[in-house]
Amino acid sequence: MVKAYKLHKISGISAGVILLILSISGFFLDHDKWGFLYTTTFSSVPSHIKGSEKRLFNAYYKDTENPQHIIVGGHRGLFESFNNGEKFSKISSLQILAIIPFQKQLYLATSDGVYSYNKQILKRLALQNNYITALSISQNKIIAVIDKEKLIVLNRKNLVILNETVVKINKEELQEDIKLSRFIRDLHYGRGLFDENTSLIINDYGAIALIYLSLTGYIIWFLIKQKKSPKISRKLIKTHANIFAVIATVPLFFLAVTGIFLDHSSGLAKFMNSITLPHSVLPPIYNSLRSDIWSVDFDGQIYRVGNRYGIYSSKNLKDWKLENREFAYKMIRQDKVLYISGMGAPNRIYKENKFNILPKAPHMFRDIFIENHTLKYFSSMQKKFPLPKFSNITLYTLLLTLHDGTFFSSWWIWVNDFAAISLILLVITGIIRWNQRKRKNLQSI
Repeated sequence: MVKAYKLHKISGISAGVILLILSISGFFLDHDKWGFLYTTTFSSVPSHIKGSEKRLFNAYYKDTENPQHIIVGGHRGLFESFNNGEKFSKISSLQILAIIPFQKQLYLATSDGVYSYNKQILKRLALQNNYITALSISQNKIIAVIDKEKLIVLNRKNLVILNETVVKINKEELQEDIKLSRFIRDLHYGRGLFDENTSLIINDYGAIALIYLSLTGYIIWFLIKQKKSPKISRKLIKTHANIFAVIATVPLFFLAVTGIFLDHSSGLAKFMNSITLPHSVLPPIYNSLRSDIWSVDFDGQIYRVGNRYGIYSSKNLKDWKLENREFAYKMIRQDKVLYISGMGAPNRIYKENKFNILPKAPHMFRDIFIENHTLKYFSSMQKKFPLPKFSNITLYTLLLTLHDGTFFSSWWIWVNDFAAISLILLVITGIIRWNQRKRKNLQSI
């Protein structure tokens, strides 16, 4: 029978480098709001991953009066073309989360507040230094969401704040069950346990611990193999195997298991969607969803917010009721019609006080626009839309492709699987070895 220390050593040596890459990239991907992830670029990269930059575009506008005029926005900034996308010029490096056309002016949700853009003039309107994740315009009101949690209502003309509130939904309205596929994603991305900040801190703790354990593990192995610096080796072993490392094994175990599922999400989709988790067994975050506003809409009378459970509506910003089930990733209004983009859920349309399935729209579309009197759905990975072309990639895209394995090859997910399984073995054997060492120390007292 293979001893725990041998299995621990073999697993660590063979998978340590991959685990180091996954932990570093995962840590930064969890903090995708950081601006330097999109301003730091790399040119010398495999050509096949440059197309991944398209994922960073969030908004698309085409001028109905001048079809040659296109404006697109994303995490790399705001771009404009006057020749139907043959050439784009960069207007700003602000992260653009949404573009809302209203009365011949564009309103922008950005990483630095709400802006307007009209006739090549970019102007900050309100909420400076705030990350605006969703935006809606109706009549004389601007409704902005800060960091998926705080809802701000502004007077559109004088930009005075009319209301500022954190959306609080009663527990009675949050009794929804979810599919296993949704829970796995929430758990892996650091939003599936407690409030989003706490869940993210737990993920960060696991990632930082894994970075340290991977590095010290290799150093210890090298020093022992070379029979050098035994004192340093013993000190490193003490820092490598302690209570903080043991605590980190909990998030690391869940990250490894959920990572395997996500590596094969397409093949396992039927299985994961066939299992429903009742609300009674879900972690605390599902009882509040305070920091889970993915989309917002205001039709002049009713406020709506979209989260992972569905669409909730209110007339007074205090009393919220579930209006439509399933994840509402984006809500985009075109005149009197509301288009809802689903994430792992059907796309819907709200028209004449009824919600219906939107069958022909692409999954998780990010925007809509009018072209030749026809409504178009913008999905960043579709090839039919003219978009800015880059000769480099951002640090974010580099980290993302390293994390999901596409930087190397499509088959790299199996290497990631091997690393995840090795991490599970490291967790189990690490606890066994730590417990053995602890008992040995107690017996020697």
